Order: sequence, then C-alpha cells, then structure tokens
Amino acid sequence: LFTCLGKELPYCCEVRIDEFKDPNPDDKQPLIRIRATVCVERDSQKGIVVGKGGAKIKEVGIDARAKLEEFLMEKVFLNLDVKVDKNWRKDEKKLKAYGYLK
Repeated sequence: LFTCLGKELPYCCEVRIDEFKDPNPDDKQPLIRIRATVCVERDSQKGIVVGKGGAKIKEVGIDARAKLEEFLMEKVFLNLDVKVDKNWRKDEKKLKAYGYLK
C-alpha cells in the first residue's frame, strides 16, 4: 500500500490476512493462496485505495504478489478486498481483534 499509494494512502488503513493456505502437495503447480482485506474508515478512503476502475488495488495486488513470491519462493495467488469498517480505530473490540490492544 505504501509503495503504490504514497502520500494518497489513508492514515487509517488496516490490512488483515483472512486466509493463508499452503500449496496442496498433489497440485502439479504448487500455489500458496492468500486472502487479505484492506480496511478503511470511510467510503472516500475506499475510493482512494480501489482507484478508478479498480486500477490502484490491482497495482497494489500485482506489486504485493511479486514481493510475496520472492519472499516465500513459491507462486502466490493473492485475493485483495477493500472494506469500509466505520470508526474501527475508536472501537476497543475491533482494536483488540486487529491486534492493537490486548
């Protein structure tokens, strides 16, 4: 997100890994599957992250997948969603769920 959005990055973004599946040993081409959600607080912030016609989130996904594949040394399928979670930074339960509070 930082690389692709730069100064446009909303200051209240949260990225959650919803699912991480190791490759199935029976697959001909092993593939790690990752499903992640980018949470923002407002619809306008979602528009910034998604971009016109989904161009920004696509750019983010391509860049992130390449870096993940380099790090993990395996092919990666990356599914990114963007979700508005209003006022999540002011909600103690959500802050705990996201790992910011104990």
